[in-house]
Amino acid sequence: MHEHELTKMALAKGQVLLVCTSCCQVGDRKDTGVWLSEVAVPYYIFRGNSYDVTFCSLSGGPIPVDQAGLSDAEKAAHPELVRFLADDAAMLQLHQSVPLHSVTDPGAYDCIYLAGGHGAMGDMPDSKELQRVVGEAARRGRIIASVCHGPAGLLGVKDEDGKPLVAGKTIACFTKAEEEKTGAAGTMPFQLEDRLRELGANVRGEDVNMENAVRDGFLVTGQNHNSSARVASLVIEALSVHPSGPGAPIVGHAAGAVAEA
Repeated sequence: MHEHELTKMALAKGQVLLVCTSCCQVGDRKDTGVWLSEVAVPYYIFRGNSYDVTFCSLSGGPIPVDQAGLSDAEKAAHPELVRFLADDAAMLQLHQSVPLHSVTDPGAYDCIYLAGGHGAMGDMPDSKELQRVVGEAARRGRIIASVCHGPAGLLGVKDEDGKPLVAGKTIACFTKAEEEKTGAAGTMPFQLEDRLRELGANVRGEDVNMENAVRDGFLVTGQNHNSSARVASLVIEALSVHPSGPGAPIVGHAAGAVAEA
């Protein structure tokens, strides 16, 4: 075995639950799903900082991938995407994701991260399981992170007082201007930016495709796929300042060790 193929096992600092959509069709879009760079970029940042990552989706099993997110331009902009596609362990998780209903102890994770892509607009907003997982993790002081359309998964979550989790929080999400540019605005069930504002969130937007990520307490959010790295970095920063610890072992999920090249 060549030296660059050797791996070593290291004790993980903690655990991240990376949640993706299971929806491949929203409106007229029949080839959507998760935007893969929003998975690949944070995945390597979390692992590079010794956090174990478990892939989860609303239904479990293969996670649908938005084919527009696999363009040559996207691969050039995000080299991690190319690495991810050639990473057997990462791709195995992508095709064998944990079903959300099997996450019985959300607070055992240091961070719940919601990836985006148009598919998230189809199944995340009304998912009772996602509301359970995110709500319980938030109540136990864990970091909740999301990027692009991922904040759609925050819409139905309530805090301990029964108020919207996003109320009064400064957050970023895929903007109306960006939705118009994609040409998919008319096929979306609603405008994410508008819905978040209706729930009392202070949505902070930048120009189309500009990096924009913000942390407000336990909540870390990013505007678009170009913000994924910053979101993951803010999560690592938050965990370093206020580490919650790895929690109890998670039976049936990836836990305890990470493989590093």
